[in-house]
Amino acid sequence: MGFSKLAWMEGKKLFSQRELYIALFLCTVLYVMSLDVLIDSTQPVVFWQEMATVMPYIGYMLIAVIVVVGVSRCMPFEREQEMEELLVTYKGGRVQLLAVKQFFLFLFCVLIVLIYYGIASLVLLAYASPTGLFAQMGESAPNYVNPNPDWIFAKLMLLEGVYMVLASYIFALFVFLLSLFIKRSVFIMLTAGGIFALGELCEKYIFYYIQTMPGIDYLVYGYTYGLNGIMSFEYLEGHVPLSNTEVLLLFLCLAAGLFTLNLLLGRRRIRVALGN
Repeated sequence: MGFSKLAWMEGKKLFSQRELYIALFLCTVLYVMSLDVLIDSTQPVVFWQEMATVMPYIGYMLIAVIVVVGVSRCMPFEREQEMEELLVTYKGGRVQLLAVKQFFLFLFCVLIVLIYYGIASLVLLAYASPTGLFAQMGESAPNYVNPNPDWIFAKLMLLEGVYMVLASYIFALFVFLLSLFIKRSVFIMLTAGGIFALGELCEKYIFYYIQTMPGIDYLVYGYTYGLNGIMSFEYLEGHVPLSNTEVLLLFLCLAAGLFTLNLLLGRRRIRVALGN
């Protein structure tokens, strides 16, 4: 079976999950409701300015939910369908199978990010005039996610899109790593979702009430530099002493490292689990 055909089969497995569509529906409803709250209808709506705001505001959290639900069954699928022997007997080898699974996760992340940017654009077009949208892309962008006031909206949106894809892929690879050690997909969802939810709960509520506690700075650093900080654009908001290009290179290195780690650990875990 060729690489492309195997990727197609992995895609069919992923998109056959009912849980994925339930999560996608619920997250989309919440996303649209949040956009309605974010937009001030009493003021003129600047389309690209709002587009640059929605993902750091709420979009990243909902993408994280979709990633957790979608990825949690990527590895346990064969185990739960009692087809685990296929992981060993596949003629292309375990490494190729694991590589294809992780490669398709990247495509999955790209698709989810595009979907949520598309939903945001449709909602915003209900408030903003579509006239002159392409001309607005050449205007100066707000510098809340980058220190360069000379940036235009087109460059800012490109940065945000690439950042969100890489961030969500890193998170997906982390969930995939958990799936190598946790057999049941429901426990993978609870573990990965719980870790992410705890980080958001701490940053938005708990840190405020314990800000005078000794050692609170270390907890804040844990959020800023951890998975939550990666997903929530903390790396572009001046908290990390890196340029935008350096941040993207760092993310590429993190993704490559997790990809390789998953290959090595996955190959060994499959062999040990089946007694080979």
